[in-house]
Amino acid sequence: MRIAVLSDMHAVAGTYRAALRAAEAEGFDALVILGDLLTYGVDPREVIELTDEALARHGGVLVLGNHDQMYLDRRQGRTAYLDALPDWIRETVDWTCEETDDARALAEFAWTQEWVNGRALIAHANPYAPGDWRYLAAREDAKAAGAAIADRGLRWGIFGHTHRFRRFDEGDLSVFTLGSLGQPRDPLGTPEWAMVELSGDRIEVSRRRIPMDREAHRSAIQATSMSPATKDRLCAFFP
Repeated sequence: MRIAVLSDMHAVAGTYRAALRAAEAEGFDALVILGDLLTYGVDPREVIELTDEALARHGGVLVLGNHDQMYLDRRQGRTAYLDALPDWIRETVDWTCEETDDARALAEFAWTQEWVNGRALIAHANPYAPGDWRYLAAREDAKAAGAAIADRGLRWGIFGHTHRFRRFDEGDLSVFTLGSLGQPRDPLGTPEWAMVELSGDRIEVSRRRIPMDREAHRSAIQATSMSPATKDRLCAFFP
């Protein structure tokens, strides 16, 4: 079973489009879009369109991320999560909503909280309850997540959210966090997706890096109507 997993697109259409094309060229049995379609980037409409097209073409799985939930909640007047975020993120959200009619299209997608295939669990942040967005940033976090996965009779967990690729092994359990297509935070800062291969009692998670024109991306951010401070903060992720 080959599963193409694309995570944390964050409104960057170029890398998302390239990843979809690369995954299609390589071939897969299932496509999982692991949430966080919007915020930070400046191509929200294009990312929504690419998602709609990919789901229609491949019947993929669309997993709900914290940023997706945030936009859905905002439309319903529930802003507690959003209100607790830094000013620059809130401004990015406001700008995104202006560009996308309050992210209305997100409400039309068929979201799922998680997806289980065989003994593998795939979710945006962690194996816990919906609305729990704790990061799996350290070995202790991964160990606790592994225990929760084992309690369900599963063996592997695959998550996004951290924007960093890591693998944690504990006995016969493995927990993976994947890199981001929209705002990579690993030392190389390179956008990436992952190919997951499941075969019996074996799992292989391979990184697939995507080139990015950072200067063009920074220029696109600077061309928006967001405040200089917010634009500089967003550009800082792409030195």
